[in-house]
Amino acid sequence: MPSGDLISQLLALFAVLGVGVLLRALGRAGQADAAVLHRLVIDVTTPALIVTVLRRSGIGHGAWGAVAASTVALFACALAGVAVARALGLPRAAQGAAGLVGSFSNTGFLGVPVVLALYGDAGGAAGTAILVDSIVTAFLLWTFGVALAARMGGGGGGDGRGLLAVLLHPNVLSIAVGLTLHAAPIPLPVWLERALGALGSATPTLVFLALGLSLDLGSLRGRVRPLAAVAAVKLLLSPAVALGVAVALGLKRPSSEVAVLQSAMPTSMVSVIVAARYGCDGQFAAAAAVVTTLGALATLPIVVEALRRIVP
Repeated sequence: MPSGDLISQLLALFAVLGVGVLLRALGRAGQADAAVLHRLVIDVTTPALIVTVLRRSGIGHGAWGAVAASTVALFACALAGVAVARALGLPRAAQGAAGLVGSFSNTGFLGVPVVLALYGDAGGAAGTAILVDSIVTAFLLWTFGVALAARMGGGGGGDGRGLLAVLLHPNVLSIAVGLTLHAAPIPLPVWLERALGALGSATPTLVFLALGLSLDLGSLRGRVRPLAAVAAVKLLLSPAVALGVAVALGLKRPSSEVAVLQSAMPTSMVSVIVAARYGCDGQFAAAAAVVTTLGALATLPIVVEALRRIVP
């Protein structure tokens, strides 16, 4: 890992999340404001961040190994999520939801900004994180994830529109633009380069502020035990599997660390939507997203410190 107090950097981001929670508690902002920030991050600042990162550093060495490690962790935790929910006697729809939220990580909205905040441009780490998000989260969610949700929830098969939306998403288009600018390389006007940099650098702060504004603790009532079990799968088992695969593949820093960090992220918000859309237990999925996001406050600093001590 790069030098510096990485734990302090991560805690600083969580402090921003706390500001969002406080604003919501005081009635100064709420879910509607979080939705505006979500759209701003998804459509504006994250595409600017992706173009800036990829234009400067491209995809890091060992990035495909990181994709492989993250993919193995995802499939392992999808099976574990379903198995845990079944062992606890949850109905089939909740088992499907557990498989989704126990495996798919918030790699784009949360993971890429965290990796960027911790690593900057070192070793192409942010570019590797972007590749993991595009393939392991986005592509697999709209293929494997939809198939799992439809099978467990009885919501019918996918119609391909979700996958098409992924291919036309601003983030995917910005990946193509960023890699093209890196390969050419094509010079940009100074004012445009600075504008992209300013927008992209705002992403981590806006992401954590929006998360704080959107946390709903009311969704946790009456489901503590199964939610705790799914959170353990997502926040503990997932990074452990990714680390094991990364070590087995002989991945070096920072690719190995990016694979583990992306797998350690809390539940993907889009997986909650997929669960509800295809007949799984949407309320359970939403509650799991809240629990894993809160749990990540404790587990992510631990993962960062463990990586610092374990990864060669």
